[in-house]
Formats: sequence, C-alpha cells, structure tokens
Amino acid sequence: MLDPILHGLMALAQAATPAQPAAPAKPLTLQAQFDAANAAYSTRDCAEALKLYEALEKRTATNKNALLTGAIAVRGGICRVRMGEREAGVAAIRRGLPTLAAKPDEFRADLGSAHLALGDAAYDAFDYDAAATAYRAALDLAKGVERVVPLLALARTLSFDHDGRALAYAEEARKLTESEASIDKATVAAVQTRYARVLLNEGRTADAYTVLKDSLKKQGGLDQKVNLSEIATRADLAQAALLNGDRERARTYLAYTGAGRLEKAPFAGARQMDLPPCGGPAGLKPTEVAVVEFSLGDDGIVRNVAPIYTTGNRAAALAFARAVGDWSWQPEDATAIPAFWRQSARVELRCSTAAQRPSITQPIDDAFDTWLTSKGAPAFAWEEQPAARALPLARAEVARARTAGDKVAELRALGWMFNSQLVGAEEARPLIAEALTLAQATGAPAAVATRFRISDAYVAAKNYDQVLDGFRTVLRRPEVAADPLSAATVRMMLANGGSQVRSVERTQMIDAVLAAPLPDTHPLKVAALLNRADLSAQSGDTAAAQAAFTRTGLSSDQCALIAPTPAVAKQGATSARYPTEALQMGFEGWARVEFDIAADGHTLTPRTVAAYPPFVFGDAAQKMIGATRFRSSFRPDNNTACTGNSQRIVFNLPR
Repeated sequence: MLDPILHGLMALAQAATPAQPAAPAKPLTLQAQFDAANAAYSTRDCAEALKLYEALEKRTATNKNALLTGAIAVRGGICRVRMGEREAGVAAIRRGLPTLAAKPDEFRADLGSAHLALGDAAYDAFDYDAAATAYRAALDLAKGVERVVPLLALARTLSFDHDGRALAYAEEARKLTESEASIDKATVAAVQTRYARVLLNEGRTADAYTVLKDSLKKQGGLDQKVNLSEIATRADLAQAALLNGDRERARTYLAYTGAGRLEKAPFAGARQMDLPPCGGPAGLKPTEVAVVEFSLGDDGIVRNVAPIYTTGNRAAALAFARAVGDWSWQPEDATAIPAFWRQSARVELRCSTAAQRPSITQPIDDAFDTWLTSKGAPAFAWEEQPAARALPLARAEVARARTAGDKVAELRALGWMFNSQLVGAEEARPLIAEALTLAQATGAPAAVATRFRISDAYVAAKNYDQVLDGFRTVLRRPEVAADPLSAATVRMMLANGGSQVRSVERTQMIDAVLAAPLPDTHPLKVAALLNRADLSAQSGDTAAAQAAFTRTGLSSDQCALIAPTPAVAKQGATSARYPTEALQMGFEGWARVEFDIAADGHTLTPRTVAAYPPFVFGDAAQKMIGATRFRSSFRPDNNTACTGNSQRIVFNLPR
C-alpha cells in the first residue's frame, strides 16, 4: 500500500474496486482515447488508465506530437510506479519528462506528480537520497496547499537524520492544512499524525503524544469502523503512549488498530525472516529498536516497506527496513490473513546476534550442488532474490525445463523450491515424485534422491512423530543404507529428534554415524562426537565425554558447528504463561527470542528480536524462554554450551 497521505490529501479511506467502463460501440478517436485514459488517471484507476495509455503508445508510435507522446509516457509511468512496477515506471517517466519540462507552466501538475512518483520509487528502493532529491523537485513546483504532499514525503524520508529538516517540513505541512478551511478534519488529523511521527523519532515523545491524541479526536475517537489513516494514528498513539510510560492506554490504542485481533486466523509469521546482524555496515547496537511497516501480498511478497520509528539513525532504519523487505510468507499463510489487515502491518525489531549455523542436511545439499556443477547446471539468477519473489520464477523454470527435456535444470529448480519452505504439501508431493524420477534418469548420486526423500518425509506428515517415522522409512531403503552420506544424514536427523526419540535409538544412530566410512573431520561425524560426549556426561562418564569432545578438535562453542540446539527437556512455553493483559484484550501474535544455553540446560540472556504486534508479546516470550530447560551438554570447564540461539513463540487463542 502506497501511503494514501502522500498520494492525494483526500485518499484516506480503503480503496474501492473501480467501476469498469462500458465497451464503446465503435473505435474511439485518438483524442477520445486520450481523454478516457486521462479520466481514469485522474481518478487513480491506474489499471484502466495504463491499459488505455499502452494502447495509445502503440497507436502514436510514429506520431510527431512530442508533447502527446511525452504526456502518455509520464502518466503511464506514474501509474506503473503506483502499481508497483517500479523500474518500468521510472523508465517511462524519464523518457517523457524532458519534453514536458520544456513547458513547465502547461504541465506543472504532471511534472509535480512525476517527481513524486520518482521519489516514491527511490524510497521503495531504500535510496533515500534520490527520493529526497525528487521530492524537493516536486516541492519546487507546488504552490499553496499543494506543497503538503511533497512536504510530508520529505519529512518521511528524512525522519531519521535528526538534523531538523524533517521537523521543519512536517511543521510547514501541518500549518498549511490547518490554515486551509476547505480541508476536512480527517485530513488535518492525518497530516498531524505524520508530524507527530517525526516528533517521536526526534525524542519529543510527550509532544507527539499530545498531537496524536488530538488527531484521534479529529478522526472521531476510538470507534469500531476504521480506515488505514485511522489505523496509522492509533498505532502511532500506542507507540507514543508506551514511550511515555502509559502502558494501559498503549494497549487500548493498539487494540483499536485491529492488530493481533483478527477473527479468522492470526497473522502468521514469515517462513523466511532474517534480521540484520548487530554491528555490520549500519553499526547496529543490540539495544536499538525499530518499528517497520509493510504490506503483504497474496503471493507472500513483502512490499511498500517503511521504517516508522527507530532509536537509531537513518542507517539503522534502512537496515531494518531492508531486512523486512526480504521476508517471505508462504502464499497460503498470507491469503489466510484478511487483505485489509495486510496493507499496513507493523513489526517490532532488533538486530540479531544469532549464529548462522548450517543444518544437518548441509553436507547432502553440498553434494547435490557439487553434482549439479559437474553436470554444467549453473545457479539461477533468481536464486538470490527473496524466496517469495523467486518462487514464481522457480515454477516457470520447472515448466521450461520440463518442456525442453532439461532434466538437470529441472532438478535444480525443484531442489530450490523444496528448500524455500514456501511450497505447500499439495503441490510438493507430486513434484517430489517427479524429482525422484529425474534423479534416477540422470544417474544422480544416492544423496540427491535422499535429499528429496527427506523433503517428502516433512510434507507427507501431519505431526513431528510422523516426520520421524518418515526418516526411519527412508533409512530402511537399501540404497540409502549403502550410501555413507545419506545414511549418516538421516541417522543424525533421528538422533536429534528431541524427546520423541528414545535414548536407545538415539545412541544407536550416533554410534552408527561414528562407525561410518566418513572422514573423522566430516561435519556429521563431528556432530555425532558432540552427541556422544553429551550422552557420556549424562551417564556420569566424564572421562569418556572428555575423550569424545577432544576427538572433535573443536573449541568450546558447540553451536558454531552443524550440531543443532540441545533438545528441550522442559517446555517453558505454556498456556499458563500467556500474558494476562493480551488474553483479556484478545491479542494474538508471535515473538522471536534469541538466547544462550548453559551447559546444565538453563537458558541465558533471552532477548526479543522480532514481534507482532509490536511491544505486546516480547516480555512474555522472554519469560517462556527463560523457563525452558534443555538437555545438559558436556562442556569443558562448564562453559556456555550454545550461544546465539533463536526461537519463535506463537501466541494463539482457542477458536
């Protein structure tokens, strides 16, 4: 959702489906077609306008009227930017802009809208310097109350620079709207909310709180019927109340945003949700916090990402915003959330100190990649994109390779799809069967087929016990048992299956991996040695535990290896610990917590790094992690067993 305030002062309500024009009885003249396109453009019906402008571009390809072709290009480009086609829209605007710029008096409105669109495109691409330049160009063309839109755009872009410019722009916009009698209260309130947001980021929380309460009053107070502008005011009010120590009012304001109170389904977390690392290019500090707003499409793709608040600077705001822009939801999870509530979702964020550890399947994945390389199958360019954006490209590649008979390329694309975590079971099962057939037809190593069989164990199961049974079935296959890498991978997955795997079976799996004809330094064998050290220590044989640990040749940081987090011995996340205030107000959501694990299984330094809704479940999630106990681990000198762990806790109410 592009910000309604910044695209017309009166566009504050939910977008309605535009009426479709009746089909003309006969072909339109060029002028009539141009007028129809402009009519759709003026009402922001960009789908219809763009269709007509594209037809006009074809019809006027040889037209000598440069102003006509320039206007078509600019207006069509503006519509493309508004519809999310950023690159194509910018290219079209830049193609027609010089022609219109030669007639500034005649095309002042078009030029202003073009620069605003260029600013929006740069803002969405996180190029805030370019965005500010474009918005200033729009401001230079604006007069009177027209200045409000570019002023607010500049205030939004510069909110985290702390040099006074954002506040000056926001103050001018506020004064202009208050001085214009024809502007309604709802619009004034929306502009005030923008002004108050700058105040929040400047640390003037009491002033922001006062302004926002006035905005709420102008919007009619806390009623049950809301549009996106009113939700923004209430969400900012919750933030201001919290920063001013008014937690009770903060919860009330948040409740009236609708966040965390969806009737049909909770707002599920992303399947892929990386956070910016602490330190890094932005110099993020563990104590810095941010609130980021975004929209979520039916396809699971995140769009229109905007930092709302941060205790850091512009670099910090952009680091958090870029991270959210790369999140990916499974489409089924996204469509389960009502579309209105996906237009302006907000999350609370902090930087991450969690270690990036390879999974147990990493060696088998590496073997798959090695085989693909030997077959001359290069990586696809789209593999570097966020998973939700890459998924349709992966599907297209599967279809292309299937038609072309390119079995190796199809296998690569299928492998990416299953690793993405975005493919549902209904789609995955037949594709896995197809992948197994391709693996056999191409003479792929046994490890390749095993990797797909592991995926099948997950998608075929309804619960984790069935997943483990699937692993056992895979291990019984003769070709898997005969392949050291395949067998060791599946055995380690069973060995680390938590409390659902009995100690006898776990011991058998670990001993079998240790006896496998793999190099002593192989990650899976090292992981087995770490497990063996833990088992020996738990049985009281400290000498055997020390001997097994010494054989790994490792330092004391166990979790920097392929070995997973120690298994849970006592679950701290229980319904009894659901936060009372959230329960009373009907809030649902989730929180992701990072923490360390001591050698005795106690958790240390729990810290919330992501949460939805903001500032509701973080404390409760930390307490749940603090109450969780893991299996003890053997640590030389009783050092911390496992640092930089991460777990997401979901808070759902009965339905």
